[in-house]
Amino acid sequence: MKLFYLCCFFCISSVLFCQSSKYPSGIIYGPKAAFKIDAPKGWILDNKAGLSNGLPCVLYLKGSTWKDSPVIMYAKIASTEFENVDEFIKFAIKGFLKEDSNFVYQRHSIRAINKSNSAIVNNYIGGPYHSYERVAYIQVPQAVCYIVFSSSNKEDFAKYSDALLSTVDTFVYKPEYIKK
Repeated sequence: MKLFYLCCFFCISSVLFCQSSKYPSGIIYGPKAAFKIDAPKGWILDNKAGLSNGLPCVLYLKGSTWKDSPVIMYAKIASTEFENVDEFIKFAIKGFLKEDSNFVYQRHSIRAINKSNSAIVNNYIGGPYHSYERVAYIQVPQAVCYIVFSSSNKEDFAKYSDALLSTVDTFVYKPEYIKK
């Protein structure tokens, strides 16, 4: 499966894999941010399968692999040059439009996660890989975290894209894991 354009713009993050919850979780960390997410029901969280694509935290459907799943997700932290979620979103959209003049984007929702965090959730159609995407952007101190859901077709997008929202609901900012 081709990967969403966003993965090309961002810093290298690392993932700690945890088995402490009902569904596997991972802590994504980098030089300016760290956060934990859980895999939604029916999904696998993997900290190795996406490494060759520069993605230390990938999720895919149980019974599939990272390479053959009809839908995927991945989680990262934006490059250290981006500290503001709105600027990062504008940058991403500008890049998508440059690659595909028919690229379509729409605000899906603003989702409260916990007392301290909320996610801006956008839907994207098109881009360099002509895919269907739902992306959650979360502002944390001095950084932007994001989780991408990707599908190559409209039917799978409609069927599985709410898994992103389930994943977002498990988001926990973890400053104790920020690389110093």
